[in-house]
Amino acid sequence: MAISSTITAQGQAADLGPWQMAVDQLRLWGEAVYRFLQWERERILKRDPSPKEQSEHREALKWLLRGSKLLLVLVSDPEFPDRLTLKALEAQIWQLDNSWKMIYEPMPEAEADKLLAELFPDASRA
Repeated sequence: MAISSTITAQGQAADLGPWQMAVDQLRLWGEAVYRFLQWERERILKRDPSPKEQSEHREALKWLLRGSKLLLVLVSDPEFPDRLTLKALEAQIWQLDNSWKMIYEPMPEAEADKLLAELFPDASRA
């Protein structure tokens, strides 16, 4: 949704400060990220995605990460009034980054086995 649509939907431009418009846009971005993560869970993680779905996922995830990191610059400003928005955006970036690592940079099997043995030493004796 464009800022002009937000202004129209919320009232007169004079009623909305620039920070409130930024918070509104960040809320919409956050909702889009949430919907993407739901789609990812259903279509990529729970299924065997087609090459087309895999390609679409990779591109969307790449751009959502880039866009979220760009928005992080805005909300990290010390004068940005909504600290909860900062924390929510940081959490979403963490989720998106973990999705990238899990799907496109998986841990090598030998490293995973070593980690499991360190964390669950009794399991290797069974």
